[in-house]
Amino acid sequence: MQPQREQRAQGHIESGLQAHARGDIGSAVSAYRQALRVAPEHPDALNLMGTALLQLGQPGEAVDCLRRAARRLRNNPGVQGNLAQAYFALGQYGQALETFRLASRLDPRAVHFQVGEANSLAMQGKLSDAEILLRRQAGRFPNEPLVWHNLGNVLRDLERIADALECYRNALALDPQLVDARNNLGGALQALGKFAEAEREYRACLAQASDHALARCNLALVTIDLGRFSEAEAMCREAITRTPAMSEAHSFLGTALGHQGRQQEALACHRTAATLAPDNAKVIEGYAAALMENGEVDEGLRWFSRALALHPDSVSLHQRLAYALLAHGQWAAGWAEYLRRPAFVEYRRLHADLKLCRALPHDLNGKHICLVNEQGPGDEIFFLRFAPLLAARGARITYRSGNKILSLLKRVACIEQVLDETAPLPDAVLMLGDLPHALREHGVGTPPSLTLPPLEARLAAVRERLAEAGSPPYIGLTWRGGTPPGEQRDATNWALHKKIEIAPLAAALRQVPGTFIVLQRNPAPGEIETFAHALGQPVHDFCALNEDLETMLALLALIDDYIGVSNTNMHLRAVAGKTAQVLVPRPAEWRWLASGDASPWFPGFSIYRQSLDGDWNAAFAKLAQTLGERNLGKTACSA
Repeated sequence: MQPQREQRAQGHIESGLQAHARGDIGSAVSAYRQALRVAPEHPDALNLMGTALLQLGQPGEAVDCLRRAARRLRNNPGVQGNLAQAYFALGQYGQALETFRLASRLDPRAVHFQVGEANSLAMQGKLSDAEILLRRQAGRFPNEPLVWHNLGNVLRDLERIADALECYRNALALDPQLVDARNNLGGALQALGKFAEAEREYRACLAQASDHALARCNLALVTIDLGRFSEAEAMCREAITRTPAMSEAHSFLGTALGHQGRQQEALACHRTAATLAPDNAKVIEGYAAALMENGEVDEGLRWFSRALALHPDSVSLHQRLAYALLAHGQWAAGWAEYLRRPAFVEYRRLHADLKLCRALPHDLNGKHICLVNEQGPGDEIFFLRFAPLLAARGARITYRSGNKILSLLKRVACIEQVLDETAPLPDAVLMLGDLPHALREHGVGTPPSLTLPPLEARLAAVRERLAEAGSPPYIGLTWRGGTPPGEQRDATNWALHKKIEIAPLAAALRQVPGTFIVLQRNPAPGEIETFAHALGQPVHDFCALNEDLETMLALLALIDDYIGVSNTNMHLRAVAGKTAQVLVPRPAEWRWLASGDASPWFPGFSIYRQSLDGDWNAAFAKLAQTLGERNLGKTACSA
C-alpha cells in the first residue's frame, strides 16, 4: 500500500475510533467506510467496520468485512473472535463454534472465546456438551462471572432451575452490575414459583438499567403471575412505548388483558406479537390460545400446529392445546394432548421408579386396575365419573385417593378398594387423569357424574343449622375458586383460578328472595361483610364446612340453589344429584366449554359467561332473571 494512501486510511480510522469511543457508532461506520474506499483491504479498517456493524445489528455485512480481515490477520485472536460473534448473530452456530475454537487456541486465557464455544454448542441443542465445557471453565476461572452466568443459562435450558439459580447468584456475587444475570435470576425464581423474589430481582435490574426491555417485560409477566393484571397491563404498555417492536411486550399485554376477561383486545395484541415474531413458539402459543378463546377454532388449531413444529416438547403448549380442544368439544384429540399435562409430568418426576401405565387391555374382565390421584379433590370427583365404565367391563378397581375425600369415595359402588394417599402402591398404576384417553376404544363419551348419597347424620345436623339461619329458599354462594399460581405445585396456570367481583354479583341478587349461605373457601377479611352490604341483607357464614366435605355434601344436597364459580363444591353439588348456577369467567375452564349456556359434563347446570370484552352485566342480568322466574314459578305452584 502506498504510504500516502496508508496515511489517509489511518486518518479515517482514527476519526472512526474517536466516534466509536463516544458511542456514535453511525459516524464510526462512515469513517471506516471512507478508510476502506482509500484502502479496500485494510485489515484494521475491515475489523473495526465489522465490529461496528455488529453493534448496529447488521451481522450480514459484518461477516463479509470480518472474513476479509481474518484472512489477513489469521493469528489475531480478537479478529477471529469478532468473526465468530458475527457468525453467531447470523445463527450460523457451526461456523461460530469452529471460529471461537480457533480464537481460543490463539489465546487460551481469553475466557469469553470459550464461553462463545459453549454458547454455540447450546444453540445447536448440545446442552450437555456446553455444560461440560462451562464447568471446566468454572474450575479454571472461578472468579469469572461470565462463565457462571452462561452456565446458569445452559442449566436453565436443561430445566435444572435450582442449579441455574445457584450459578446466577455466583455470577452476581462476583459482579453485582451484571444486569443480564440479575434478569435471568429473576426468571429462575419465577420458574420456581417464587414470584415475590423474582419481582424484586426484576426491579433491581431495572434500577441498574432502566432501558433493559426484557427485564421490563419479565416484570410485567411476574406481576401477572401475582394476579395484578391491571398493573401488568400498564407495564406492558410502557414497554411497548419504549420498544414497539418487542414481541414479548405485545404478547404479555395480551395475557394481562385476557386475564381481565378482555379477550377481543387480547387477541389483537397476540396477533401483533405473532406478526413481529412468527418463529417464537411461546408467542405463537399465546396467539393460538387467544384465537381459540375468541371462537376462531380452525385458525387457532393451525397456529397451535405451527407452535408445536417450533417447540414439540413444550409442556405448557400441550397443556393449552389440550384445554382448547376440550373446551371446543374435541374429546379424542383433547384427551390425547391431556396426557402431557404438567401434573402428570411432575408426578412422573417425583415417582421415577413407579411403572405408570397409559393404556388398558382390550379385555378388562377380571383385570385389576389401580388408579392414582394426582390433582385436587374437584378433579378427583370429576375424573372418577369414568371409573364405572371400567367396572361395567368387568374390571376390579383400586383407587388411591386424596385424604380430603377419602370417606366419600368409600361409598362409590364401582370401587373395590380405596387407599389413603400414603398407602403403598402396586408395581403398575394408571393416573386418574389418563383414564379418558385409556378408555377411548371403549366408547368413553361424556359420562355422568358419580352419585354419592350424603350421610343421614350429616343431613340431620345441616337441616337444623339451616333452620337456625332462616327460611327457605336457601341459596349457596361462592365467588372465588381454584388455586392461584403461587400456590400450585406444578404449574402457573391462571385458568385454575376463578374469581368474580363481589359487589356487582351481590347487587345482581338484591331482588332474589331467600336465605343466603356463604360457602367460600378461605374468604379474605371483610369479603363476607362486603357481600352482605352489597346484597342489602345479612348472609350466613358456612365457610368452615370446606374442611369437612361430608358435611358440605349434605349441605349441597339440601340447599335450594347454588351460585358460584367452578370449584370442588360444584362437583359435590353434581354428585348430590343437584344442579347449580355457574359463573364462568374468561378464559373459560374447559369443562364448561368455550361457549353456550350448558355443558355436557354437568347436565341441568346453567352457565352465565363473562363476555369477550370482559363485561359481566348481561350474565348477571340473566342470572337475576332466571332466579326471579324460578321463584315466580314456585309461588304459582304454591297458590
